Amino acid sequence: MNILLLGGIGSGKSEALNILREEYSANIIEADKVAHFLYEKDRAGYTALRSVFGDIILDDKKNIDRKKLGDILYYDKEKLKLVNSIIHPLVYEEIRNRLLENRLNVVEQALMPDNKDIYDEIWYLYTDIEIRTERLILSRGLEKERIEQIIEKQPKESEFESIADKIIQNNGSRSDLEKNIREALR
Repeated sequence: MNILLLGGIGSGKSEALNILREEYSANIIEADKVAHFLYEKDRAGYTALRSVFGDIILDDKKNIDRKKLGDILYYDKEKLKLVNSIIHPLVYEEIRNRLLENRLNVVEQALMPDNKDIYDEIWYLYTDIEIRTERLILSRGLEKERIEQIIEKQPKESEFESIADKIIQNNGSRSDLEKNIREALR
């Protein structure tokens, strides 16, 4: 079974993944980590990004400097669209390659999926905005204004809910989340 787990920043996706890994032996695939893998030297993402930006996005060791790249993309929406059109298909293909047969596979990402055809179910991890904000202040030391900026750039709850097969509530304790995941897997 292939599940896509969606949720905004601070929704508890990492905790949900830990539960799925520890209690259900799920094969976990995190889209951000896949993208970072593709940014490594001589991988497809590295080559593609370097052909678009040249050496301006590289650090002194010729690795992609994600902060430099992020700064460019934050201010230039056209370049962001271009990069997404290049990287998203590569990430999708790599995720597809990492899915294991006859196993519970859970793919986590914060953004809306470009391709949904490989998933049996799409789960949206819902957490109240106040709880998300509190978690991010405590766990990452982010300022409230910065959290609001990040959340504003992410898909809205209604967008996630519109494609979700199941909505997993995560406003309580870890044991509440464990129970909600157990129910979703039935």
